Amino acid sequence: MAAAKTLNVGVVVNRSKPGAREVLNKLVEFARNHPNLRLHYEKRTGALIHRSGLSASALAKKSDILLVAGGDGSLLDVVGAVFPSQAPILGVNIGSLGFLTAVSETELESILPYLADNDLLLSPRLALETVFHRVGGKKTVIPCALNDVVVVRADASRLIRIRVEVGDYLVTEYVCDGIIVATPTGSTAYSLAAGGPILSPDADAIVLTPICPHTLTNRALVVGIEQPIRIRIVRQPGILAPSVQFDGRSGGPLRPGDWLEIRPAKTRVQLAYLPHSDFYRVLRQKLKWSGASV
Repeated sequence: MAAAKTLNVGVVVNRSKPGAREVLNKLVEFARNHPNLRLHYEKRTGALIHRSGLSASALAKKSDILLVAGGDGSLLDVVGAVFPSQAPILGVNIGSLGFLTAVSETELESILPYLADNDLLLSPRLALETVFHRVGGKKTVIPCALNDVVVVRADASRLIRIRVEVGDYLVTEYVCDGIIVATPTGSTAYSLAAGGPILSPDADAIVLTPICPHTLTNRALVVGIEQPIRIRIVRQPGILAPSVQFDGRSGGPLRPGDWLEIRPAKTRVQLAYLPHSDFYRVLRQKLKWSGASV
């Protein structure tokens, strides 16, 4: 029988999570009995077991697949650090809800044989690229937000006015606490909590979800990916500039005269799952869907 092909696995563990060291030790023990697996570590992860490590971007270049143990936030941090790497990312949930991760900590041993055989399902995910245009002509490019781009008020007691355009067309001016521009992946995150719809991960669409709009007829809007989305703040005297967040990471204030241009990122993010993974089963489990109760 031919020897199994060598698989370079980059390992990133959120060391602040309870159980992080246990997950790492299980992975190391499994690799000892599967010589085709070569483990490489992110710097802080390696320090947990006194091994040398690499930066996240260098780790991605050296790896055939990345295994990230933490919560959805940990996985999003890795995505942002390694983009546009096409190394698939396999998530192990040692956090809370965990929509993005493939398995929970207790299921780790069930997925490791699939990892050793490189028999995983790849799920290409739409991400967002944002060009942050500032007054004076300065531009900053944020190349990847896998979940969402959020504009949210800085003044807790004052609503903001947000002008939204899709392509050459004005959508509306929202009077609200903020707005979420979410990918299908991000549709189960902040957007869902704000009343937005759930999109299938393979949908080529983007969700615009206003946060607590003052006009009750303002609802989440699903748009295509062919035209850019532009977001501006309407000047209101005495109101602080709202902040912009990219997958929860601060992007600074969005002042009157600044604007965001959002479009699909230049490449997809590759997430890895068990071969028999079922998005709708995950929805039923995570959201406690049980059908009719009568």
